[in-house]
Amino acid sequence: MSTNQNSGYPGSGLTNPSVGDELAFEWNESLTGKTGTTTEASMRGRRADKGEILRGIPKQRWILICGDLFLISLAHYLAAWTRFGDPVNVISFYTRVFAVTLLVYPIALYIFDLYNISRSFRSWETSYRSALAVILGGGVSILIFYMAPYGPYGRGIMVIHVALTWILLNGWRWAYGIYFQSTAMKASTLILGAGQSGRAVYELLKSSFSPYEIKGFLDDDPAKIGMSMSPTVLGTCDQLEKIAQQIGASTVVLAIPRNRPASLIRSILYARLQGIQVLDAPDVFEQLTGRIPVQQIADQWLLFAEGFYLLQKEYMRKFKRLVDLAVSALVLIFTGPLLGLAALAIRLESPGPVLYTQERVGKGQQTFTIYKFRSMRHKAEATTGVKWAAENDSRVTRVGKWLRLTHIDELPQIWNIFKGDMSFVGPRPERPEFVRMLEKEVPYYFVRHSVQPGLTGWAQINYQYGDSVEDALRKLEYDVYYVKNMSIFLDFKIILKTIGVVVLRDGAR
Repeated sequence: MSTNQNSGYPGSGLTNPSVGDELAFEWNESLTGKTGTTTEASMRGRRADKGEILRGIPKQRWILICGDLFLISLAHYLAAWTRFGDPVNVISFYTRVFAVTLLVYPIALYIFDLYNISRSFRSWETSYRSALAVILGGGVSILIFYMAPYGPYGRGIMVIHVALTWILLNGWRWAYGIYFQSTAMKASTLILGAGQSGRAVYELLKSSFSPYEIKGFLDDDPAKIGMSMSPTVLGTCDQLEKIAQQIGASTVVLAIPRNRPASLIRSILYARLQGIQVLDAPDVFEQLTGRIPVQQIADQWLLFAEGFYLLQKEYMRKFKRLVDLAVSALVLIFTGPLLGLAALAIRLESPGPVLYTQERVGKGQQTFTIYKFRSMRHKAEATTGVKWAAENDSRVTRVGKWLRLTHIDELPQIWNIFKGDMSFVGPRPERPEFVRMLEKEVPYYFVRHSVQPGLTGWAQINYQYGDSVEDALRKLEYDVYYVKNMSIFLDFKIILKTIGVVVLRDGAR
């Protein structure tokens, strides 16, 4: 990989990414063919195209949610009928109980990633996850019923309702996988550009869960036309309208690198005026995967992209800090006994300090000291040097392995949150040694330092533990997505998903 000189943040000018330069997307051509500008019309068009993606994907998820709400309600009726032998109007007789379960169960399903429509629902893993979700939802509902009684609702009917809910919700997801995931209508799509960027788009969209069906490429390189690749290069970009009409393509994904000629922009404009939807490749990646392909963007894309709103709103940053302060104080109080037991277990197993401290890089590339329970042998890096933790790392103690699997080793970082070094949600802080290396290898790595680092983050719930530059690149794509789309609602979603990650032990080492 080549060197990226973006390490001057903050205050330095942005430069083009050096990794995958051939994939970089620039807004170099306006509709008039002038370089280095982006017209208001083209920006409005890009926003409209993004809106089409946003409107197209959640529709399938809403079908899933509405089905869940109906079946949870049906389980109430069936449970009452089974228990009492007669139909009962549960809405009027158990109104508050009914409302609580309609709120709690969908949240539990979300925690265990059961609203992820790119996940195959025809699997035993779905049955396992739905069982955990129903156990969690039922447990929380029962706890609420006993803490704040809402009228008669016996233990017998509760047990019946939990069992019926699992059967119905699990069966619904299998049915959804058969009738919606397998038979969903796909938009016939052409990809403009058959280079590395175009192939990356094809690899993404060829998935059975993709809403697009790739019919072929268009490319201006004569050597690629008709060549034996799948799918085929059908023609040149100036033939867009003609070929789209011939094959019935309704969507075009623009995957052309920099220096787009005026003739290409004009062809795309004509196609769009004929009702063809035009999407930009980075926007497709962002909306379908929840990450931004940093190798396929340039400074101009980040400059004009929608988002980054929370960075501009001081009152929202203060609100987030107030929440961090209040919640971290409560967590420190209530987890005190657990912290004491973990410290005792560490001290009894191996000599050395209970806490392990490291220098990490935070907001604005400022370093701070992070606290964790020691999970490795004392002075483990004295002989091996600084390196990423590996799978089955021999430096990890028996107690340390258990602490890592349960993520209890991370709890002392609550003190970092209380102090203001970190937030509950944000990009995970990295060590200065790795940051210096990754800034040279990974484009736009500095973007993650524009916000407070977090105990958990978008990358942590979407990608496994990383121990290489390639892993750091992929996790950065999730981090940039988080910075761009950061909101209180997204933080709440991440915290809920983190519960599922901890329970299922995903990504722990």
